[in-house]
Amino acid sequence: MKWLKFLIAALVVTAGVMVCNNALDNDSWGVLAEGREIVENGIYYEDQLSMHEGLNITVQNYGFAVIFYLIYSVFGPVGIYVGMLVLNLILCYLIYKICMLLSNKNVNLSLMIMILTDLLLGYCFVVTRAQMVSYCAIMSVIYLLELYIKTDKSKYLWWIPLISLVEINIHASIWPMIFAVLLVYIIDGIKFKKLHLAGYRKKPLIVTFLVSFLAGFLNPYGFKMMTLMFSSYGVPEAREIINELYPFYLANVYCVLLYGAIAVAMILYIFGKKRNIRIRWLLLIFGFLALGINTSKAMSYVILVLLFPLAAVYKDVLINNWGSRKIRWMVASWCGILATVLTITVAVARAPQAIDGPNKQMISAVNELDKDVGETDKKSLKIYTNFNQGGFLEYRGYKPYIDPRMEVFLKDNNGKEDIFVEFYDFYNRRIGVEDFTAKYDFDYLIVMEYEDYLYDYDRDDYKMIYEIDDEEEDTKNGVRIYKKI
Repeated sequence: MKWLKFLIAALVVTAGVMVCNNALDNDSWGVLAEGREIVENGIYYEDQLSMHEGLNITVQNYGFAVIFYLIYSVFGPVGIYVGMLVLNLILCYLIYKICMLLSNKNVNLSLMIMILTDLLLGYCFVVTRAQMVSYCAIMSVIYLLELYIKTDKSKYLWWIPLISLVEINIHASIWPMIFAVLLVYIIDGIKFKKLHLAGYRKKPLIVTFLVSFLAGFLNPYGFKMMTLMFSSYGVPEAREIINELYPFYLANVYCVLLYGAIAVAMILYIFGKKRNIRIRWLLLIFGFLALGINTSKAMSYVILVLLFPLAAVYKDVLINNWGSRKIRWMVASWCGILATVLTITVAVARAPQAIDGPNKQMISAVNELDKDVGETDKKSLKIYTNFNQGGFLEYRGYKPYIDPRMEVFLKDNNGKEDIFVEFYDFYNRRIGVEDFTAKYDFDYLIVMEYEDYLYDYDRDDYKMIYEIDDEEEDTKNGVRIYKKI
């Protein structure tokens, strides 16, 4: 019965994710370009993708980029999308296992928490990016730590250094999060009744912390890889350009819904059994919430840890044994059939947009650019495109001015120039068009209607050679190409 219930829940969350997201994330194209470069030429230490020369680089997601590219090479965009769904199911299983552990195997409660968590996460944060691996890594660490506390067996902690090693080589920018979680569990291990700390054995946790930290050095970029998070975030200009770095405020229905979910969870904790609540869980929730209020991306980690402690608080409710075994099997079977039909229907209606690019307009524009370039070496050209579209140009073999890898274009990381800050100033018209184009002497300008004021470029040094309008007036995805005369 347990496996059937989990299967039904898995189908429900899969359908929910497909409703919310049926396309590849825009950053996928830049990741593919990174992966291709590494597969063909090996690890690189100077940026090979943009038009700038001599930029030092730490490819913080190099392992993910290689796997990403290899999957794409065999299965195409659909393979990447299916891979995202598989990672999401692994994440769901980890949440389910944590809840089962805390609730003394209350299946119904565990599945309910799993579904609610994933539906909240799936609206914005289940995407074709390395963060999906990081979600699984963080929840794996929490599961192993809870197993250690439950059984007092140190053998479960042996896996955490391995997770640290995988994370540093897959998605290094989130690697420090593992140690934030470990630190919370070490704090709760201190025996202090007045603060309601649990007081379990700390020495194995401290050893695990140190060994996991040392495992972080096993990467091709050394200590720089381990500290990249601290030199790449907190840039004021980024908070106005990159959506995921915006402060999380009541900007839309989803934000209201998420804050409502946080409020309801807090009420449930207040009125639940206080003796079942642990300080470590509250520290996780409020620690990630402090980050999430300032950075939208961090809200995903709030969602991950928000609800699973309720499994311990309400483990005596939603008891599994209702009705006869025959009735339970019949109800579960019918629910399974309905969930299967629902998932198949959603999959057909919301079939992944398995196109080889971010949108049809940009694909058509770059196809036209290829025709105009002809036999010229693509990598010898200097091409202006904005922050969001640069990754696709790199995927198609060109070297653009900038791309979504913000950390590459910061002087603290590249050791040469704050190109991202320059782009921000140009984007906000603090740098004149003539000065900007004269500095770089671009061969082509590829501009999108909705995010680039160069879309209406009217100077004599460039002429428009291609234009494609958006099919839908409200999104403004029109693209123009200007060529230097």
